[in-house]
Amino acid sequence: MLFCGDECTGLLLGDLARLEQMVMSINLTGPLPAPYKMLYGLENMTQELKHLLSPQRAPERLIQLAEGNLNTLVTEMNELLTRATKVTADGEQTGQDAERTNTRAKSLGEFIKELARDAEGIRKNHVLIIISPNRKIPTGMTQDWNFSCYK
Repeated sequence: MLFCGDECTGLLLGDLARLEQMVMSINLTGPLPAPYKMLYGLENMTQELKHLLSPQRAPERLIQLAEGNLNTLVTEMNELLTRATKVTADGEQTGQDAERTNTRAKSLGEFIKELARDAEGIRKNHVLIIISPNRKIPTGMTQDWNFSCYK
């Protein structure tokens, strides 16, 4: 071993001597083992880069896909808006129809009540005619009615 007094050369020569000892301690007569851990890491990185650089992942392709999806979404939204507008119009028409039907039902109800009152009046007059056939026909009833069956 060579000795040198200055700090720079002495340190370098010391490192060189340690490196020589490390190299001499390795058995170089047999095959060297492959650095599989490093090789697997490189293989994984290569596959990932291939995937990222594939034509399907190109920015232009991704932009085209995004534009296509956006156009489809806009079309679907327009269709939904059209359907919602039709449903709203149908709902308004249904509301108007319901109001008209309600008004007509109320009118029919009033008509039926009047008809029931008139029928009750006719029934009372009818009973009156049956009970006393010699009495005069009450006011409001016409002479054309045939009450002979009650005599």
